[in-house]
Amino acid sequence: MPDISRNDAEQTKRFEAFLDMGSLVKGGRVAVNWLPDGRFCYVVDAPHNVAIKRFDPRSGKVDDMFDVARVRDALSALLGRPLPYAGLPFTSFTDAGEAILFQFEGTTYRLNREDHAIAAEPAPNLMEQLFGRTPQQLAGPREFFRPSYHAEVLAVPEMPSPDGKMLIGLKDHDLALHYTGDGRTEMLTGDGERYHGWDIESLRIGHAAGGSLVHRTVNPWSPDSLRLFATKFDQRQVPVQTRTHLLKRYDEVEEVRVARTGDPIPVIEPYLVDVLQRKAIRIDVPTEDQMLLFLGWTPDARRLYFMLFSRDAHEAALYEADGVTGAARLIHQERGDSYIRIQHQIVWGRPGCTLLPDRGGFLWESEADGWNHLYHYDMDGGLQRRLTDGDWPVLDVLGVDAQGGHVYFTAHHDPARPYDVHFCRVPLNGGAVQRLTPEAGVHEIQLAPDFGSFVATRSLPDMAPQSEVRRSDGTLLHRFDPADISGLEKLGWTPPEQFSVKAADGETDIWGVVFKPANFDPDVRYPVIEWIYGGPQIVNTPHYFYAPAGSPIYAVNPALTQLGYVVVVLDARGTPERSKAFQQTSYREWRRHVGNDHAAALKALAADRPWMDIGRVGIWGHSWGGYHTVACMLDHPDVYRAGVASAPGFEPYDYFIYEPYFGGPPGPDNAAAYEDASLFADAPGLQGDLMIATGSSDMCPWQNANKMTDALIRARINHEFVLLPDEIHGYGAKQESYFIDKLVRHFDRYLKN
Repeated sequence: MPDISRNDAEQTKRFEAFLDMGSLVKGGRVAVNWLPDGRFCYVVDAPHNVAIKRFDPRSGKVDDMFDVARVRDALSALLGRPLPYAGLPFTSFTDAGEAILFQFEGTTYRLNREDHAIAAEPAPNLMEQLFGRTPQQLAGPREFFRPSYHAEVLAVPEMPSPDGKMLIGLKDHDLALHYTGDGRTEMLTGDGERYHGWDIESLRIGHAAGGSLVHRTVNPWSPDSLRLFATKFDQRQVPVQTRTHLLKRYDEVEEVRVARTGDPIPVIEPYLVDVLQRKAIRIDVPTEDQMLLFLGWTPDARRLYFMLFSRDAHEAALYEADGVTGAARLIHQERGDSYIRIQHQIVWGRPGCTLLPDRGGFLWESEADGWNHLYHYDMDGGLQRRLTDGDWPVLDVLGVDAQGGHVYFTAHHDPARPYDVHFCRVPLNGGAVQRLTPEAGVHEIQLAPDFGSFVATRSLPDMAPQSEVRRSDGTLLHRFDPADISGLEKLGWTPPEQFSVKAADGETDIWGVVFKPANFDPDVRYPVIEWIYGGPQIVNTPHYFYAPAGSPIYAVNPALTQLGYVVVVLDARGTPERSKAFQQTSYREWRRHVGNDHAAALKALAADRPWMDIGRVGIWGHSWGGYHTVACMLDHPDVYRAGVASAPGFEPYDYFIYEPYFGGPPGPDNAAAYEDASLFADAPGLQGDLMIATGSSDMCPWQNANKMTDALIRARINHEFVLLPDEIHGYGAKQESYFIDKLVRHFDRYLKN
């Protein structure tokens, strides 16, 4: 943990505790597992007194899924010794029909549902363990690395065939079949090569509205397990960049294909692959300067669907392909005057198109009227009806109940509170939208597969999470206990304040949250730190109860309050999840409006809150937050006295992901926007105290950070440069701890002096 030299021991202790503040919040969020009969089960009182409860939404009845005493007695008798703790010896299990399987101390046990008898499952023998042929190793999904537009790639799991006999993954740039029966691998293709290899759809991790991470998966297998949708990822025309790894005896130079602004981007070529015949059929659609997302197959395996997005994200198109011949047809296309999809949403697997069951058409999300709404089209691209309208945006479609005739979705449905997340439904045949979560706040939704009920976990910045069960019509069935935050309160935690002030235009409302110092005293003047992102991809402000678990970097901002800082987070114009006009502010104007809005907001806040010392303001951010940290310091030196730019990108010419927000690659009509966004020429005007931190293996930010420090050196401007050797766009645990320490020391030096 960081050594906070300018703070007393008690402050340091609280700061360190807050870096793991998620562990100080007990309960509140009830994670459920839906059962085939419409009931769900959930774990309570872990880890010391585990019980697994079962809830019936039809009757509202809660009962124990397992008899704790009988399970403990049976397992204790089998082991010949008492068990630790007082509850169930497991928190998860696998349904095996008349029994369930659970693990305890590394051994798998079978528990009979009827009589609670327990027996140990046969353990792998020595030969299986020595040669890696345990049943789990043979049948379980292995990891592979998918190609990417970016320098870094993610390890993802092989995807299982519907019949359970095979998994598909990649090996040496080719498609590889993994047979679950004996674990052997068989190559499905043999023409893949570096920079022109095969790819398949697998797990994608993205953001849902309200800040939660979600997993999105679309299985590339046809329902009959005979064919696959796959692609070739052609990077051969993408220019080569290099990065040097310095921690070995000899330098290691790595070649990386990453497109800078205006460079050729990878070409994704879609294929229909016949598994039995080992035959790949090219699906003939435009592929140059396109990004692709696979949507899925029809249940009869006769058709498959995918979407193409232009590289500038101004155009989205839905295609259907024949499941046998691969013949493709364009179903629907939308073109906008600016970006109609956020590029990060495409990468995260959120296409803005939902296929309806039984070829009943599709739901298309469009901001054509100025707000993101749902439109129902048939499979020939004919508009059937508009489903939603109003001065609020649809966020995510969570399910379509074709039998019940409703579409279920989340939305910022209350215009008076534009960042509250509500769960809603609308009749598929048209009708009024019904809000199913009546109270204010951010609602995280777990929807039953049969659409009969849902679990909503509600919170606000100053209200701890609380879960409740409602029927699909919104009728309240049960409310669980709210989270226990006594651990936070014992450390002097002060509830954050949600606010709304006017943007720099004097008309638009912008919203944010103020985190107040521990044991807050309104008669004290506190230094202020602002956390910024500013890019048009995500909402940065936590409008929910913010108590992150896991990586300490996400808890830095509430932890800083324990050191006597006021921390402010807000989202300026140009950010998503509001109107098209609100976000359109960022189009071809990357920089000025962000700093203007943030500076105006801080001044307005301080005018009504004398405990905010507007003369001692710092700012920090990561990635594009690092960019806007420096841009704010350059453009508003009267406000920002110190800043920390982490993994910053200062140059819009350096990465093709800028293009949608500038109207495409640089040209005569947008060159001025690119030039204004670049910060290097303005570096000599820096007045505040800046620290730049970046990993040496972070493509583009590493080069950008070096260019900025060079510009500052040439201008004879003192600043700090923190090198994190071999780190990428996110930092490892020890490097992250070191960075947090440097950040705290920087602000202590320049804001508490």
